[in-house]
Amino acid sequence: MKTIKNILLVLSTGYIFFYFSERLFWARFRPEDSAAEWLWTWLAYSLMAYVFLFLVSWFRVKNIWGIFLAGAAFGWLGEGVIVQTTYEDLPLSISFTALAWHALITVWVGWYALRLALLRSTWATVKWAAWVGVGFGFWAINWWLEPDGGVSTLAEFAAHLFLATLIVVPAYGLANWSSSERFAPPRWMTWLAGGFFALAFVAAAPAAPSAAIILPVLLGLVYLGLRRNRLNEKDGSLLDVLQGPVPAGRLLALFILPLTGTLVYAGALALDLQWQTNWLLYLVTTPLGFILFGVGFYKMFKGKPSGGSA
Repeated sequence: MKTIKNILLVLSTGYIFFYFSERLFWARFRPEDSAAEWLWTWLAYSLMAYVFLFLVSWFRVKNIWGIFLAGAAFGWLGEGVIVQTTYEDLPLSISFTALAWHALITVWVGWYALRLALLRSTWATVKWAAWVGVGFGFWAINWWLEPDGGVSTLAEFAAHLFLATLIVVPAYGLANWSSSERFAPPRWMTWLAGGFFALAFVAAAPAAPSAAIILPVLLGLVYLGLRRNRLNEKDGSLLDVLQGPVPAGRLLALFILPLTGTLVYAGALALDLQWQTNWLLYLVTTPLGFILFGVGFYKMFKGKPSGGSA
């Protein structure tokens, strides 16, 4: 049962990551979308989720700053190994999207805040889901002005968002349920995951030669910060806090997210808004990503043991 729960935790976390980092980012069905493409991308995010969960568990992460550093590792593996966007527009591309989206939005909001809200109350879940839905609705309209975007009809937008959410709702329930077992995968599995990313990094290196210097430095900073955290903390991690059964009615409250997102999108269509909301997000979250990483790194060295509380 322990192994099964660990696998389910990885897969459910992988879909939550996929939902926030891909489906909400692109905000629409794209020509290349297919069931097979969604499946393979979900599995890729599950592999990155494995690394993230391992870091949280092994380094005894019990606070949001450690979570941000682990989220940064997830972001840089995705953007610096799977694809090479981390090196496209230096130094800003170090933050966007690895820190500014993956660590901040996917991990802090999608993985942590919403899961915590689900454990607290239906009202907390409704509030978080509504705010995320509103923000996402405004983000989505930026694609109207992008060369590779376009204006989705209201029906197309709603169908995409509700379909993706239909899968993420049980993923949240599964993640909280499967966290009741300590995440302790066999060592060979961790070496296998590490080997995959190492080979992918070597294969991608010719396309981005600067990666040979930049990525080891970035991941090295994450390691130093999290290693210090492990020395400061006792056994346990946030995975021990974010666990427990969630009532079905509370899980259904997550559908407030696509509902509010669709309402905002409908209003933007009616008003024919021509807002480049992506630039607003870039201007706020790109520097914020650097700041939060710096604060998190500092906190790891100045923090005191949390005594097991999150």
